[in-house]
Amino acid sequence: MTDIHVHVPVPPVAKARPRVTMRGGYARAYTPKKSADYEAAVAAACPDVDPLQGPLSMHINLYLPIPASWSKQKTIDAACGKIMPTSRPDVDNYAKAVLDALNGIAYADDSQVVDLRVVKQYAREPGARIVIKSFCSSQ
Repeated sequence: MTDIHVHVPVPPVAKARPRVTMRGGYARAYTPKKSADYEAAVAAACPDVDPLQGPLSMHINLYLPIPASWSKQKTIDAACGKIMPTSRPDVDNYAKAVLDALNGIAYADDSQVVDLRVVKQYAREPGARIVIKSFCSSQ
């Protein structure tokens, strides 16, 4: 089975908690716009493939923007991996956004992902690179 490679050319956005509003006396939960827009960008970046079947392995590399206020030396250190982003949002919230975005596109359901690796790092060009493999072929 073919691996799926996805390059998302926009800065990563972590999955936000659902928001709830009242309409006509009923509660309505929805995903905030920023999260929904990012999930749409991830989905759009996925190549047109048949969804993978069975257990899957997924590696997500997240490239976060380097703060503009940092010194030249700190920017260089961040770009070459000497400084890693240890602040919020948490890596699992970024992963959740990617997993949800690819539901029904790269795989039937994100419960198929049995092996997940996520790395967040700084980069001069923010974005994400995602590789999804059939678990048996990733050994």
